[in-house]
Order: sequence, then structure tokens, then C-alpha cells
Amino acid sequence: MDRIKIIGGDYPSGDCYASITPETGLVILSLANSGSYSLQLKSIEQLTVEKIKNLSGTAAWGIAGAALLGPLGAIGGMLIGGNKTEVSFLCVTQEEKQFIGATDPKVYQKLVAASLAKRSNLTVGEMIARGMLKGPGSG
Repeated sequence: MDRIKIIGGDYPSGDCYASITPETGLVILSLANSGSYSLQLKSIEQLTVEKIKNLSGTAAWGIAGAALLGPLGAIGGMLIGGNKTEVSFLCVTQEEKQFIGATDPKVYQKLVAASLAKRSNLTVGEMIARGMLKGPGSG
């Protein structure tokens, strides 16, 4: 499962897990307090790419560097540790619902692949009924 933060739109805001199937364009969002949503992506647009410095990761790498190489190791560890890239994006579903989200670049690439997937014009429910997808609870 991949992690996505929904910032706003037609789906509840918050952190969620996403199951992304690029072959069919199906994305299942699982939010802690709001249930699950099955959707097919129509389009996705990158809004921003940000480099984020995580303080705890920086401190951990600094301590590890200091333990191994002394003061120079601490400085090197703090420089390389705790770096993270986050992509924010706008998704539009086949049902014309929208949301703004943020995730790491690898998950964003999966979402782009899902939005470009060749698929029929069937809804998720029709795909489940025809046996093309498994419905909720059908292991």
C-alpha cells in the first residue's frame, strides 16, 4: 500500500493508504475514519515538487556520522540525512470528482500511470459485475 495525503477536494482530507492498479486505472483510497473509495483516474496534474528536511532524520544521521567519523562525520551526516521529496498534485476522476493530494515521487508516478492506462468506459461497479475487478471483501 502506498501513502497519500489528501489535502482537499471531493474526498475527506487526511492521510490515507492507496492501492493503485495502473493496468486498469483503478485507485482505492482507504482513509482511517472515512472508509474506502474506489475511483478511476481521468487525469492528474503536478502542482509542486518540494524538498523537505526532516529534523529527526537529520539528527539521527548526524549522530551516526559522529559515532563513526567524529565531528566531520556529524556534519556530513546532518547534510545528507533527513531529505525527502514531496509532490503535490490535482486528480480528476472519471466521475468528475477532484482532490488535491501530496505523496512521494514514486507513488506519483504510479498515479500518472493509472491515469494513462488504457481502459474501457465502464464504471468500477460494471467492471466488478463483469469479473474484470474484484469487489470489496472478495479476497
